Amino acid sequence: MSSRTSRYYVALVFGKPYAVIIGLLLVVAFFAWHAQDFRLDASADSLLLEDDPDLEFSREVNFRYGARDSVTVAYTPEGDLFTRPELNKLAALRDDLLAVEQVQSVDSILNVPVFEDTPLTGISEDYLTVVDEEIDLAAAREEIMSNPVFRNAVISPDGTTAGMLVSFFVDETARDLLVQRSELRAKRRAGTLTGEEAGELARVESEYDEYSVFVADRQHETIGTIRTILDNYRDGATIYLGGAPMIADDLVTFVRGDLTSFSFAVLILIVFALGLIFRKLRFVALPLVCCAVAGTIMVGMLGLMDWRVTVVSSNFI
Repeated sequence: MSSRTSRYYVALVFGKPYAVIIGLLLVVAFFAWHAQDFRLDASADSLLLEDDPDLEFSREVNFRYGARDSVTVAYTPEGDLFTRPELNKLAALRDDLLAVEQVQSVDSILNVPVFEDTPLTGISEDYLTVVDEEIDLAAAREEIMSNPVFRNAVISPDGTTAGMLVSFFVDETARDLLVQRSELRAKRRAGTLTGEEAGELARVESEYDEYSVFVADRQHETIGTIRTILDNYRDGATIYLGGAPMIADDLVTFVRGDLTSFSFAVLILIVFALGLIFRKLRFVALPLVCCAVAGTIMVGMLGLMDWRVTVVSSNFI
């Protein structure tokens, strides 16, 4: 630091300490307000490179064939799965899942066709399923378990666990924004992006980032609702939930919890170390205040600039 700058700094800080403290408090308050916009992100946009070819190919396949986000439920009753009481309980679980706002369909052994007892004239339309009373459940078990399409999909090889594919509605707004962004980014990579399209790309990216926050919050709420429903059926059954949306949501939840736990542990360690070394309250409080100010400004800056922190880089806190 030059002598002129040093003199100016000393004159400002020590000559007008109250003004400096008030100014610093205003800066901290400003960034503390924007700290509420700080977000953890576990989406493909944050975990992969922007123009990752595998990600683009995966999205292209999803668009072409209409793939939907989904979670999987593994349901293992304590009794025999192919009995009326257990099938009725499974049907009740399916109906509760279908009542969730974002759930479009639930596929399981309850809606797969059983051809053994279905007349040939009804195969294409009114085929029978295990929920029909006239079905022979023993024959239905044998047919479903021996079917290579259904085995390891809606039922385990030993016939004790039923799989339920819970598919969500496609968010057309998010899909349209993603398609527009991908097309404009492809033009930018090719060097054919016009000035007008560059402005359009900036607008689409801004809208997509803003809408993705809403989508993530909605997905978190949906996963929580599904977990609550599953908890109501755990009496007499072992139930597991899986799927990419659940994993992404859990990543953010676990990291958020770890940050809280480890931050508290580090705080206790710092207080203990400073107290043991300096043995004076001022030399414990001042470093903690400096760390709190720096951390608040840093997190607030990330929130202000809408720079999403991944579950990998979140350890910087």
